[in-house]
Amino acid sequence: EEAVGIQIPGYPSITIPADTKNVTVAFLNPEDNPCYFTFELVLKDTDEVLYTSKMVPPGQAIYEAELSRPLEKGEYNATIKIKTASLEDGSAMNGADVETVLIVQ
Repeated sequence: EEAVGIQIPGYPSITIPADTKNVTVAFLNPEDNPCYFTFELVLKDTDEVLYTSKMVPPGQAIYEAELSRPLEKGEYNATIKIKTASLEDGSAMNGADVETVLIVQ
């Protein structure tokens, strides 16, 4: 069974500037979700975690992220791992791994 209406946004690609750790993103937890989201940005080839967000309540988003290190120009296969925590009791609900391409310019 699917979890009741957890909406997971898609991220076909994310474009960020090269050679800086401070980047603009739009990691959104849709308004009607029954849970907090925690976003993790992971490089697919190496499993390196570039960013982990704080818990994001429904209807909120993260627009600025500080990466663990700057990236050089290029395209990187990445996964946005979305972990969930129930608003009621904090228990884990269905999360998701969203494939994306990091376009570093």
